[in-house]
Amino acid sequence: MEQLRSKLEEVIIYLKPYLPIANSHVVNFITHNFWETIIPSDIREEIDSKGTEFVFANFWSENQIPDPLTQFVTSSKLNTLNSYPSSCYMKLDDAYNVLQSWGYKPINKSLNLKEFMAAKKLHEVEVMANLVANFSTYAGTDIIVDIGGGKGYLSSLLALAYNFNVLGIDSQSINSKGARNRTIKFEKYWQSIKKKSNNFPEEKITLPIIKEKLNTYEEYYEKYSRKSAVLDNTYKQVTEYVTENTNIAQFVHTEFKVNNKEEFTLIGLHTCGSLATTCLKLFTEPKNNLKLLINVGCCYHLIEEEFTNDLFWGDIEIALNKNESYGFPVSNCLREKNFKLGRDARMCASQSPEKIFNSKDIINPTKPLFYRALLQVYLIQELGHEDISRCHVGRLAHKCSTFNEYVHKAVKRLQLNIKIDNEKIDAFHDKYLIEYERLKVFFILKQALAPVIEGLIIMDRLLYLHEQGINEAFVAKLFDPLLSPRNHAIIALKKN
Repeated sequence: MEQLRSKLEEVIIYLKPYLPIANSHVVNFITHNFWETIIPSDIREEIDSKGTEFVFANFWSENQIPDPLTQFVTSSKLNTLNSYPSSCYMKLDDAYNVLQSWGYKPINKSLNLKEFMAAKKLHEVEVMANLVANFSTYAGTDIIVDIGGGKGYLSSLLALAYNFNVLGIDSQSINSKGARNRTIKFEKYWQSIKKKSNNFPEEKITLPIIKEKLNTYEEYYEKYSRKSAVLDNTYKQVTEYVTENTNIAQFVHTEFKVNNKEEFTLIGLHTCGSLATTCLKLFTEPKNNLKLLINVGCCYHLIEEEFTNDLFWGDIEIALNKNESYGFPVSNCLREKNFKLGRDARMCASQSPEKIFNSKDIINPTKPLFYRALLQVYLIQELGHEDISRCHVGRLAHKCSTFNEYVHKAVKRLQLNIKIDNEKIDAFHDKYLIEYERLKVFFILKQALAPVIEGLIIMDRLLYLHEQGINEAFVAKLFDPLLSPRNHAIIALKKN
């Protein structure tokens, strides 16, 4: 725990001077003169003297010559998750090695779900299900509680392929109903999936073969006069808005009729915003009888911060957070510092720098940003500052071949009474092209800071668990970041 706390202190010292970059909204890049006010002076001087074309050619080169921009990215990498102690952060294979060190031999079930899910979801669900199954088997937990189960892909796979009892809890009734229907669809393909994988023993139950498309769960009952193999049997759903005060054990006891001492696994695949930290708090609460936690968070911008007055929540903040249950920070280490990030910094943490740096493509992601920043200048000139605060354009730029076309569509969408002079717009665009080159630099800086901020958020959660006396807890990188940017799981086990 001391190593983790020490590293977090180091990351905070590095990050604090650059938080103004992370918290600066690209819409205001030109209007607020970010180039002069928040970009480090050595990077500005390098760009102004050598030009962006030369600097970026070096930046994307395999044999980089150290310059301020490449050095900034390199120094940021020294504060990402990879820089934390190996006992705190590890790769997926290392997580399985931990199981082996505990005396358990992991089992890998190879599935073939290609016809059932998109590539991203397939990758996530297969990896997560196998991990959950192995750790749960070691922990001796036969019942898995899936928080924010959504469409039910993971829950139904754990019930069908791994024979666990699964309770899916979601706050949306439409998700619970959809999960039931998707599970039926999953069962339709299950027999063929088993044959292709050659990795399953004979099952005690025979699954029905559905020869036609059925739209609802009720249709299935009526048509075949039989129950699903897992629905309402080993896979059940509850619609409930979960808070840290929710009694998880009570739900499990109601649905599965188990004794009061039985322990469970709590999982969440992409639990949104503060729901991830809610899961941590549920895990530490003894009344919930939770022995194992595997949680992958997402949507950091939706976290409620304790020490930031976030205008994003506005007048609904009290309703959402009347119990003052905050999602960041949660560790005593950061709370004692009153440490804050800010919503734009948390939004920055949700970026996908691996995709940008892997593709070496900076035009596609930055052109829409430049159009929006330039539109902000145009609207201020036409309307004044007071009238543009709520001008939300949405994703228009990718549908426009020129800035001129973008302005026409944006003005129409915003229902503004502006007479557009095409020649004036074209000249306006050309005048600010230098700002586009500068915005590319700003974009790279934010991409470099993204994994630093994400790592800080995740490790704050891990430190919280250690502070609660849960020593067997670590973070593992589960998924391919090019497929699934939010790919880090917190794994924690209460050992007797």
